[in-house]
Amino acid sequence: MSSSQKPTGPAAPGEKSGKTPGKTRPDPVRRRRFLQRCLGALGGLGSLMAVYPLIRYIEPPPEAEGANRVEIDRASLPPGTSRTVIYRGRPTIVVNTSDGYIAYNAVCPHLGCVVKWEGGTQSLICPCHGGIFGTDGSVQGGPIPGPLTAVELSVTDDKIIVGV
Repeated sequence: MSSSQKPTGPAAPGEKSGKTPGKTRPDPVRRRRFLQRCLGALGGLGSLMAVYPLIRYIEPPPEAEGANRVEIDRASLPPGTSRTVIYRGRPTIVVNTSDGYIAYNAVCPHLGCVVKWEGGTQSLICPCHGGIFGTDGSVQGGPIPGPLTAVELSVTDDKIIVGV
């Protein structure tokens, strides 16, 4: 056998055979690394999708656009009654108490429910979790984290003006 001729039998261990396979197998390390990166990207995207609503819940909404001034006829608000109006895009409760007129942002600071006036107890009640606010906006009971936000108002002869 000459040196230019190679044996045609199976290759010995450690030697490459003279045959070139039709398909090459992909490198399993590169494939595994690619799949790990894809799964990591999907996991990161899923985490962001879960965290986004939590951030939106914690972050207070921006001040909405709306009427900077709301007028109510005094005759339409007898003593011991309330009226909810939209002031700057948010519900605002105006109450005619025995001490005079008061106005508060009607959104409860606990979970965002709209508070209602309870004439019998002379207090503002959150219907969602039983929170109770006094006529000064302070927390009287319930799981409420803080007081209601006061809204400026003025009273003329025949009008109550919210948002002076």
